[in-house]
Amino acid sequence: MSAIRFLRFLITPLVYFALFAAGIWAYQNNATFHERTDTVVLNLENYVRELTGQETSTTTQKEHQSHTSTINEGGDGRWVKTSATLYIAIQNPTLKSAMQDAVSQWNGTGAFTFNITTDKKKADVIVSTMDNSSNQAAGLTQMSLDEATGYFVSGKLYLNRAYLLNPTYGYSYQRIVNTAEHELGHVIGLGHSDEVSVMQSAGSNYSIQPVDVQNVQKLYSQSASASSTSSTN
Repeated sequence: MSAIRFLRFLITPLVYFALFAAGIWAYQNNATFHERTDTVVLNLENYVRELTGQETSTTTQKEHQSHTSTINEGGDGRWVKTSATLYIAIQNPTLKSAMQDAVSQWNGTGAFTFNITTDKKKADVIVSTMDNSSNQAAGLTQMSLDEATGYFVSGKLYLNRAYLLNPTYGYSYQRIVNTAEHELGHVIGLGHSDEVSVMQSAGSNYSIQPVDVQNVQKLYSQSASASSTSSTN
């Protein structure tokens, strides 16, 4: 083996390791990189589901060697307490402001409290964005549920730039806030509703209504339902 080939043999693994380490560091410390990586991963997951004939909004995914399941759009679980901690990894100022306003609106009801942290490791739910024009959803929430207790253990919330920021769809700032409130409702544990409610499946026609507050209070006055693995559309 020549000296050049030997050096190349030694250096190549080091270069790959350095790139891998840099990627991990950027994911953990750079919100933009984190947001875009999550979007790519989510789009790949949705693409795989489409290939296998599974719809994103109706899929229940069981995690390997675990007693938790991932449900889309909430509605089948709740938190132990009437509070959850969010890490907002959104760079777009309009979407970030809308999410912060939605958090304030929910907190103002007194029925549930969202705390915002700047430390991702302390968050119950990661809030970011996606850019997916094929799933027909302005937002998406995925909650991990402990099947033994019926309580949420973590979650991910996405606001879809492909719809919310596209002038073609005509989303006003208030409708974006309503969408964020809707997705936060799923984080709380609310499912879709046919009433005049922020939880209407359209997701942007109404802000938080008295019936939504009542539904949260009712949900948290009851025991969680164990072994629930279904999801709402």
